[in-house]
Amino acid sequence: MDRPAPMTDRPEFIVLTGPLGSGKTTLLSDHLSFADTSDTGVLVNDAGEVNIDGAVIGADHRNLALATLDGGCICCSLGNDLQEGIDALLLSRAERQLGPPRRIILETSGLAEPAPIVRSLRAIRQVAFDVRIVATLDASAPFVGDNFLPHYAAQLAAAQTIVMTKLDRLSPQDWNRCTAEAQGFNPLAAQVVTDQPRERALSAFSAHGDRSAPGTARFSAIAASASRITVAFAEWKPNASWAAISEWIENLAGFFGSRLLRLKGLVRPDGQPDPVLINGVGDAFSPPRRMRLDDDVGLGLTLILRDVAVDELFQPFCGENQPVVRVR
Repeated sequence: MDRPAPMTDRPEFIVLTGPLGSGKTTLLSDHLSFADTSDTGVLVNDAGEVNIDGAVIGADHRNLALATLDGGCICCSLGNDLQEGIDALLLSRAERQLGPPRRIILETSGLAEPAPIVRSLRAIRQVAFDVRIVATLDASAPFVGDNFLPHYAAQLAAAQTIVMTKLDRLSPQDWNRCTAEAQGFNPLAAQVVTDQPRERALSAFSAHGDRSAPGTARFSAIAASASRITVAFAEWKPNASWAAISEWIENLAGFFGSRLLRLKGLVRPDGQPDPVLINGVGDAFSPPRRMRLDDDVGLGLTLILRDVAVDELFQPFCGENQPVVRVR
């Protein structure tokens, strides 16, 4: 048996992963609000054409060292994006006469698998990291069935910490069931189980015991088939009305039903100066939120769908003021 590795003072790299709509951005934003993150840098990756999560984090935390990775889902198109993102973080801190971050948090797309990201970190030129994986899991959503893609099982199986989110939607009696099911995906992961945002955010990114990679989970999923996932981008002409935009979204959600996994983006209805954030998981939508953004962020909606033929995206939507839809 090899000798135990000596303790190191290497910076920490946390991969924040989890299913689409499971609360990764909310958890990260809460952590940035409640914790001392003066020595933290953040990378945000989005599967869509416009990095909406990065824009939201940047708008809410304006003094943060933040870089976005906009080349699509990072585990599918790594290239030099990760290295360039780390370079951008270091440059941002240097320009403010700050030292290198002691911690970098990467929020991945909900479609990303952690393994390719961890492998790519070995090639980072600046420094070796202590890597940890934190996965979010929506306790209010079913953990099985067609909507629970093999990507998600891979995310949970790789995690050192699983953070249960949206527990406020359940009765306390159901919490044990959820934690037991999560343990089925990864029995060695620490779990953060609380409906208090501050406690959850602070606990999620703290070290929990042994950081070594977890063993094989009792749940084993087949490799995900990329053909099941379609990522598209819908973009309206300037001055499109809110009525037209909202009608199109309602028609889209009604037509695709459970095959619409995620819809998120910014629109500027009726030529208003501030864009509106649209955020939906399946056919459940958060209230539209008006955003004040300094940067000229791209407008449009990213759509992530399951088991959809490309021509279906164009069949049910016709008439004036319809968006231009592009498929990745």
